[in-house]
Formats: sequence, structure tokens, C-alpha cells
Amino acid sequence: MTDEQKQFIWLAFAEKKTYSEIEKQLNVPRTELTQWTKSLENEWRPISALKNIHGTKKITVEFRKFHDWYKSMEQDKKCCYCGITEAELKILFDSGKVETKSKRGRKLELDRKEPNSPYDNLDNIVFACFWCNNAKTDTFTHEEFLEIGKVISTIWKQRFAK
Repeated sequence: MTDEQKQFIWLAFAEKKTYSEIEKQLNVPRTELTQWTKSLENEWRPISALKNIHGTKKITVEFRKFHDWYKSMEQDKKCCYCGITEAELKILFDSGKVETKSKRGRKLELDRKEPNSPYDNLDNIVFACFWCNNAKTDTFTHEEFLEIGKVISTIWKQRFAK
């Protein structure tokens, strides 16, 4: 992928600029931008999804800063409480050892360690599995739920052993 294509992805999917604006800024014809959108879908889709999370959670930290934080945290992406990874969740779902009635559960979610604080403090945000995130609610402190997470981790290990 070229630097120009990387810039296009950021402008289109992170900054939500229009094709007209991008066309002028990059001096690239719209037809080429349209082709890039199709051919670079695997590159822009994660940025677009993260931009949606940024908006849904009403995170006021600049998106670039949030994006960089997320990417740095992604390297060790597991539930802060029970330690399960998305790869392990996939195995459990695919094997039928876990199911949910909702669509949640296959991906790790963002949780606020201190639930009454906004998502704006990136030090307050951790990855959590659906089950830990749901159970923690705003009742338990981060420290209390770390203890509960140990029990949930034991259950996950038992399911993998079956």
C-alpha cells in the first residue's frame, strides 16, 4: 500500500472527509478513490469500526490519540479480568462450548475500570470479555473484579479441557 493510499484511508474513514475533499487534497481522481475503497477494504474496515466505537462510547479524546492507544493495547489484547483472548473465544464458540443469545461475545469489548468515569481517560479503559464486562457492571471496583475474573478464568480453562 502506498503512502497516498494510507493517507486516503485515514482521511476517508478516520476523519470522514468527503471524496470531493480528498480528491482535492490528494490530487487523485474520484474513480481511483473508488477503486481504492474496494481494493483496500481489509485496511480501512478496522479503522472504520474503531471510529464507530469512538463515537458510540462518546470518547472525546481526539480519534488519532484513541487509535494509537488502541493499537498499542491490541498487541496484548485479552480480557483484563479473566485473561481470555479473542482467538480463544473463537475456539469456544466454534466448538459449541459457549453460546450467547445476543451477538456479543465473540469480540473483546472496552470496559471502564472506574465505571462512573468517562471513557476520556485512556488509562481507565481496558479490554474485557462480554461475560466479565456484563457481570462487573458498575457494582464492582476494578480490583474486586480482578478477583472474580480469576474464577471465570478457571471455568474457561475447564471448558477448554473438555
